[in-house]
Amino acid sequence: MATKGDHVVNPRNAKSKGYGKVIRAIADTKQCPFCPDNFKYHKKPILRRSHGWFITENSWPYKNSQKHFLIIALKHKETLAELTLADTRDILHLAAWAVKTYGIKGGGLTMRFGDTNYTGATVAHLHAHLIYPEAGKKGPSKVVNFPIG
Repeated sequence: MATKGDHVVNPRNAKSKGYGKVIRAIADTKQCPFCPDNFKYHKKPILRRSHGWFITENSWPYKNSQKHFLIIALKHKETLAELTLADTRDILHLAAWAVKTYGIKGGGLTMRFGDTNYTGATVAHLHAHLIYPEAGKKGPSKVVNFPIG
């Protein structure tokens, strides 16, 4: 069952107008958009599962990302204290699968946790981002900003 409350999403942290509109609509429902029974706003298919987690491409990828995946917990969790060793194994398993499957040469694996007023996240439900930046025309890849705060 989806977790309900005023804090499941934070529209203030939306990175684009289109995404902000979706997050405001979700906020009105007071339902967590990442909990399985309310996972209807996401536009991309689930690519793979590992026990209590799954991976999907981000419907609203960050600027300059060639690939941007979300690794999402099936059970609603919001803090690091709620993670188990099995959770971390599943996250790393799914990230390694994506790296191999999509030929990712380098990138970042990040996770925010806790109060979205501090994290900068739009969704409080724990999820990790696997980000593969676009290649630069000459030299290093383009910068992908992952805001915290």
